[in-house]
Amino acid sequence: MSSRSDAAIAALLDERDREFDPPPFDPEAIEPLGPSGGPGTPHRKLLELANGAYLYRHALHLFGACQRPIWHSLCAWNAPSTWRDAYANLADGLIFFAEDAFGDQFAYSGRGGEVVVFEAEIGRITPAAPTFVDWLELILAGPSSLLPIDLLEQHAGEGKRLQPGSQLFAYPPLFSLESKEGVEVGHVDAVEAMRFRGELALQIKDLPSGTRVKIEVD
Repeated sequence: MSSRSDAAIAALLDERDREFDPPPFDPEAIEPLGPSGGPGTPHRKLLELANGAYLYRHALHLFGACQRPIWHSLCAWNAPSTWRDAYANLADGLIFFAEDAFGDQFAYSGRGGEVVVFEAEIGRITPAAPTFVDWLELILAGPSSLLPIDLLEQHAGEGKRLQPGSQLFAYPPLFSLESKEGVEVGHVDAVEAMRFRGELALQIKDLPSGTRVKIEVD
């Protein structure tokens, strides 16, 4: 383990919510990470020190090597039936290991180690960092510019602390023109939120920009 990765891991874990007690590290449950979770890798080292975490007022959630709960488990979160089947093939080839409070997912692109962002509302994939350690350093360098920390601080001040297993949910969706006029942001079960977003992403994926859509909320 290099001093660079050690420093990044230590600095990130200093930001974790100490009230959240993750399940014990299960070496068999790290399998979804493939080579990125192998012995001696930075990602495995982080999970051995803290088996997943909530950080920056829950603006960032790192999944753990465990079987339960499903919203924290690398195995369950990456299983097709949890939520990713709602996106059909839009999430193919990705290995999800973290998320921001709005459900945008951080993932390995295949098993090469590159980190990408999977934008939950529209199912779009964008590059984030060439390696896990680069991603850690990116987060540490500018967490407020990458994560909705200010909004969560506002919610906390109003007595609305985001609970483990929940995500922020914006309506109208943030990709819509209507959102520029303001949105309502609630706290919603993470799996339910992702499944809703997946179904919506499939409906809009081939539509030209500016197309009017009707969103029905059950």
